[in-house]
Amino acid sequence: MNPYFIAGSVVAVVLAYGVGHWQGDDAGQAKIQSQWDKEKAKQMAEYAAAQDAARAKEQSLQANADKLREDKNRELAKLSDTNRTLLNSLRNRPSSSETSSLSSAASSGQGGCSGKNLYRESAEDIVKLATDADELRIALKQCYAQYDSLR
Repeated sequence: MNPYFIAGSVVAVVLAYGVGHWQGDDAGQAKIQSQWDKEKAKQMAEYAAAQDAARAKEQSLQANADKLREDKNRELAKLSDTNRTLLNSLRNRPSSSETSSLSSAASSGQGGCSGKNLYRESAEDIVKLATDADELRIALKQCYAQYDSLR
């Protein structure tokens, strides 16, 4: 055999292998890059969908919390009106500084004081305490309702 033919064949085979490997490597890189791009696009779409779902849930929870807060404020306004009415009705009661009613109650043999005979200041203090308790009850009721809506 001719040594030039053998050398030429070997060089042709090596060149064919090199060119094939180089083109195959480029094609492989392009294939892997396209798979990577598809995976990234899929992940971004899933992320966007998850963000939209989270925003929708957040807005729903916020709307529910706003409704509960409005209900609480409505009840507090009603309580404030009732409290104002009660305090205005107590203005006709005798003051504790007026001793004439105390001496008349003592002379009539009453050993204590019923709600009807409370002094104005004492009755006002009781109404204020009851109002504070009702405000706390309303706030607690709103807190429980909001907690239950989150469960």
